[in-house]
Amino acid sequence: MAKKKKTHKKPGMKIPLLTVAGLVPGISNMHRAGSQEIHGQQGYLNNLSVEASRIYLGFDSRIGAAPKWNLGWCWEGSFPILIGAFASKIASKLGVNKMFKGLPIRL
Repeated sequence: MAKKKKTHKKPGMKIPLLTVAGLVPGISNMHRAGSQEIHGQQGYLNNLSVEASRIYLGFDSRIGAAPKWNLGWCWEGSFPILIGAFASKIASKLGVNKMFKGLPIRL
């Protein structure tokens, strides 16, 4: 009988925890803007989309208002994601991920 070939399965996509944590401020701001209608638009999704373009792109796209671009708005959405990705990269270089590998927590 012939030997069976050993197959090596590629590991699945790993999502860095600190990058996901960077999504939290933006998502909470978008939910707040949608539920409180702080941009004066009709409906949850309209306010949510205005807030998303404001905090992730730095562009205020309200209808009827003069379009504005401000990099400071990105501190509420894009920059926490970038900081989380950078911190995750530093943690992997320092070996923090290997420390957590032995823990019994599996997701």
